[in-house]
Amino acid sequence: MRLYILMGQRKCRYEGEYAPEALEVINEYGNDENPDFLIEKEAEYEATKEFESLAVIRVEVSSAGIAEALTPKVPTLRGDIV
Repeated sequence: MRLYILMGQRKCRYEGEYAPEALEVINEYGNDENPDFLIEKEAEYEATKEFESLAVIRVEVSSAGIAEALTPKVPTLRGDIV
């Protein structure tokens, strides 16, 4: 699965004041349906004048890993009743 993440670096008063931020995210299916979403969000964040840089980063993630994180399996404990 591909995720598209709008990352931003806020303007800092001193080096290291702010870490890069993940501002918005959309998966590949949402991006296919609404390709203007991140473009519009980037324009909104740019208009705030709070960021020195903004960029959309594409990240490949495991669909199975995401599903496992969202629905973890509860282990079954076996034992004898005495």
